[in-house]
Amino acid sequence: MLIVWWSFLLIAGVLQNASPGPACRISEFPCRNGRCVRLNAYCDGLDDCGDLSDEPPYCTVCNRTYYGDVSKTYDLKVLKQPDNRLPFLCHLTFTANGQSHGDIVQLMFDEFKVGRYEASALDGCPDGYMQLSELGRPFTGGSWCGSSSGPAAYYSETSTVTVSIKLFQNPQQPFQFRLRYRFVSRREAVVRFGSPSAPLERGQVAPGTYCTRQFEECYRKPCRLQSPNYPGMYPRNVSCYWSLRQKIVPTCKHAMIAVRQEAAHKMHMKRSISVAGLNKTARALRAWRDCTGERDHLIFYDGGSTNDPVLAKYCGGDWLPRVVSRGPEMLVAFHSSPFSIPLHSPPSHSPLRGFELDVDVIFADSDSLDYSRDSLRCDFDVNATNQDGDEIWSGRGRRGSLISPRHSLPPNTTCTYKFRGHLGDLVWISFVSYSQRALLVGENAQALIGNSSTGGTCATRLRIWDGALLLEDKCDDSPKLCDHSALSNSTRITRPCTTSESYLSTGRALIIQHHTEDGTALHPASFKLKYEFIDTRLGGEPWPGKEQPGPCHRIFKNMRHGEINGPRNTFLFGRGGAKDLHCVYRIEAGVDERVRLVLNNASFGISPSCESVSDAHTGRPSCEYLPGGRVAELSVWELPWRDIRVPKACLCDNSSLSNRPMSLLSSSRTLELHFTTKDMNISEDFTLLHFHATFEIVSMPECPRKQRVRGYGGDVQFASPPIDRSELLCSGMPWLVESRFNRSLFLLSWGAFLPLRPRPEEPSRCPTTNRILVYSGKPPKLVRAICPTTPGDRHLAVHVFSEEWWGEDSIHYVQKPPNFLVEWISHEQGVAAFSWLEISRSRSSLLQQLQVPINASANDTEFECMHKCPELDACISPELWCDGKDHCPSGWDESEAQCGATSRLLTSLPAAALAVAGAVAASLVLLICLSLHRLRARRRRRLAKKKLLTGPRLLDPGLNS
Repeated sequence: MLIVWWSFLLIAGVLQNASPGPACRISEFPCRNGRCVRLNAYCDGLDDCGDLSDEPPYCTVCNRTYYGDVSKTYDLKVLKQPDNRLPFLCHLTFTANGQSHGDIVQLMFDEFKVGRYEASALDGCPDGYMQLSELGRPFTGGSWCGSSSGPAAYYSETSTVTVSIKLFQNPQQPFQFRLRYRFVSRREAVVRFGSPSAPLERGQVAPGTYCTRQFEECYRKPCRLQSPNYPGMYPRNVSCYWSLRQKIVPTCKHAMIAVRQEAAHKMHMKRSISVAGLNKTARALRAWRDCTGERDHLIFYDGGSTNDPVLAKYCGGDWLPRVVSRGPEMLVAFHSSPFSIPLHSPPSHSPLRGFELDVDVIFADSDSLDYSRDSLRCDFDVNATNQDGDEIWSGRGRRGSLISPRHSLPPNTTCTYKFRGHLGDLVWISFVSYSQRALLVGENAQALIGNSSTGGTCATRLRIWDGALLLEDKCDDSPKLCDHSALSNSTRITRPCTTSESYLSTGRALIIQHHTEDGTALHPASFKLKYEFIDTRLGGEPWPGKEQPGPCHRIFKNMRHGEINGPRNTFLFGRGGAKDLHCVYRIEAGVDERVRLVLNNASFGISPSCESVSDAHTGRPSCEYLPGGRVAELSVWELPWRDIRVPKACLCDNSSLSNRPMSLLSSSRTLELHFTTKDMNISEDFTLLHFHATFEIVSMPECPRKQRVRGYGGDVQFASPPIDRSELLCSGMPWLVESRFNRSLFLLSWGAFLPLRPRPEEPSRCPTTNRILVYSGKPPKLVRAICPTTPGDRHLAVHVFSEEWWGEDSIHYVQKPPNFLVEWISHEQGVAAFSWLEISRSRSSLLQQLQVPINASANDTEFECMHKCPELDACISPELWCDGKDHCPSGWDESEAQCGATSRLLTSLPAAALAVAGAVAASLVLLICLSLHRLRARRRRRLAKKKLLTGPRLLDPGLNS
């Protein structure tokens, strides 16, 4: 009992004399003297406590747990153990305890010499190694060993990481191990997690895995594929699978996943290729066959599983080209080797280790040609018709552009583009751009797969087939390019592609095959082209004869009805390289038939410089061009005869047919439609310059009269309304008067001349709307517009001479005899007439025209014509002289001075009396001729006899005998 009491008093005294110290934090070591020092001060060889309580005998830094404060850096060193202490095992545990003690752990290995590293050995670390493990994560079993040439950083994924060092018996291997550690709050780790205002999406970790993650909807937030423990070195012997998926796809869109990294400081993998010896513009890259077993590598699958095609296998470099999946899913696999030397961070470079990949979601139109719809094939069909076989004249059907697939292609893939047009189509393609380049791989820049650069095969091959004909075959080279068309935009239009810059098929189908041997992820090969289906159909039949007048001249015959469209061949327009366009469409009816033509619509460009107005004389639409305006018109011509065209209508502005269609009925069997455009610009085609018309053949008797006449002269009468059936059937049919060669024409009518193109504001000087229009030449050109009046009044007579009479068009005088085309325009009741004469110049008139002095001697009159109209100073045919009808405007050819009373009497007798008188006169003339013949024969015989008796002898022996 006494002993117990004394013991109690001793303990109480000790407690009373001891001075109580402050409690130490979890990141501090409590000394026996009550002081608190940092945990890493324990067993560091220094008396930090002052009482050696932090340096007890046989202490070690191993097998301890270390805490610390945020923003403070601690160092730790593991000393080499004596040989008799081997094998040696040391565990260092670092825990971030949250709040001011941080959330993750950063380790910086300043000195690392642990065993030796043998890359080719089955056990890469035979003498010792370091392993890292994290709380709550599966143990990977990978190891680091060897000698690091510089500091290497490691960032934990969880709050606790354990460093395990194990050494085996090998006294020859040096040992050094010193590290710094610090605790980082999540807010400070912006490289891994992003800023609080813009966090990065790192995916969801799959339970039971170390680093397998799932990413979804990366179009809403920036997704990043980070190597484990980024931005530090990643563990050994780890496999990560990152599943990328886009679930929500907008309507009419197609989603593709793209992974890339352009920044070199974010791409650090084990054994990255050195850029030493490369030019400054080259970017190092290791892929495919360079990715041996000891190298860490990334594999990109075109889909959500490892059974899908492999797009790329990447194992190092200072960048990662963009790898794009075909669909909305991609699987990225990462594998690290079991053994390695710690990846160091040179002071002159970024301290980041590992890698980070950017993820993008690409949306393409679901009906576009930007992606392949089949996961196993790369086939594209470009059809000019829809599923029902109807033609498509807009959008992707008839004309458009396409690019090579926007997604990456696996190695040994051939993409086939099949262009198929409508019957009568041609396929026109032009490459806007074409590029292919092998990215630098390995030290010798060999091919990505195999050794195609030395084996003679093509890394990329382009073939263009026109049916069975091979138009192009390019091996690692560009096809014909029309690259200037890439400069076209909304404000600038470039010139059309020529045939030397593009490809044109001979039929309705064309096939393009583009093969890549190495895949396009690490050997980019891309192109952009424009295509168009050229419609060569024109309707109707080819123009008859051996000579083709124009590329779009057509004839429509043996058809009861039909339609006519303007040409749709791009090469006939400015966008296809043409400057001018002139198309003629002839519609021919049969006997006792006529043509009814209906013009439905027409377009003459964006801003036509012409206006369709009503002609003041005929009421028909005519074209009124602005000064300097270019010609763009649709005109209708009638062919009353094969070589004569008469204008019927002309349209030239886009509003001509906006209200209602225009209908015309021919007066003969043939109508022609002329579509003419000049000075087209390089943006115009059939979408801006076009027309549409329909026609039908109607039964109607032909004009019974022959209204194409020639001879010495004649008269024509007009009446409105027609006075008989023939006049009715010939309504609208013009009269054509033709002369012989070296003769001129004179036309006489009654009325007054009117301006050919009167101004709209000018009042009409004609009391009637009827007109006589006189044309001349081939093609006919309007030369006179006559306001008609009652025929016969000499005071209202008007004279029209053919052009060459006044010296005009004298060059073609001999080659083309003169003619007059006379058209009667009847809008109201009235009568009119004209007469015509075939005339020639007298000698005096000809000398006067040639400005040669006239000799008025008596002998000159011998060469003057005997039948001349003095008021015209022109000679007429003798057949018209004194025939009982006035042909000269003054009636001189039937005057009493020229014909006398006898002639008057004869012309006044009836036809029967004239016939009897003619017979009697013929008999008298015959008797007189016979008597004269007999007298002349007798006289010749007497003269010959007299000459024989008195004259010289002839040398002819027959006559001498």
